[in-house]
Amino acid sequence: MPGGTSPLKVRDLTVAFGKVAAVRDVSITAREGETVAIFGANGSGKTTFLKAVAGLVPATRGKVAWRGEDVTALPSHERAARGMRYVSDRSRVAARMTVLENLAAGAWLLPPSRWSAARERVFSLFPPLAEKARSLAGVLSGGERQMLILGRALVAEPTLLLMDEPFLGLSREVLDRLLSVIENTLKGRATILLAEHDAEGAYRLLDRYVIFRNGLLVHEGRRSDVADAKELVSLLYRHFRAKG
Repeated sequence: MPGGTSPLKVRDLTVAFGKVAAVRDVSITAREGETVAIFGANGSGKTTFLKAVAGLVPATRGKVAWRGEDVTALPSHERAARGMRYVSDRSRVAARMTVLENLAAGAWLLPPSRWSAARERVFSLFPPLAEKARSLAGVLSGGERQMLILGRALVAEPTLLLMDEPFLGLSREVLDRLLSVIENTLKGRATILLAEHDAEGAYRLLDRYVIFRNGLLVHEGRRSDVADAKELVSLLYRHFRAKG
């Protein structure tokens, strides 16, 4: 079970692009080791919210605090130095670098003494990457690229993982592998915010969930509030159809 403390505290976060507010006054807390799933239709604000927490887009107002420190004004690389990692299906691999070089780039903050063990751990989790360690990342399949993207985050030993639809467009085999890796290596150890369309996949991981609509947080609940993934899907369908 996740710990009782709440190292991530987001208060009244608003992100506006010109006169358009993509996220409006959203507040979320997450306990140590907790996985919070964020659901919402396209354009609901969940991606912008995660990017604002990661420091990839600036907050117009509000506050992001991580482990007692106000990081709202910090750039993304300084948040990364504090254990934050952003992962997306749109994250890019360095196509002209090898798989091994991509992993090394993800470990830029890791002490050199831990690099070898971290690398081998990723290869044990993702055997296809081990087999292609010296290959250019540009020749990888879509599923292998997503393994590399997650592996690149794992070697950094993140304490806060911000995952933006990381499973989009993956085969069931690759999806199951990624879910298993997260369940066995990260869940309960790292705090995770997971924005996902695949409610069934997210249900395997979540402790709590929130629903975004039109930039607002309109509903939240715990895993125990829904009997199973099918009930969660029905709940999301009702909220996605709602107006306003």
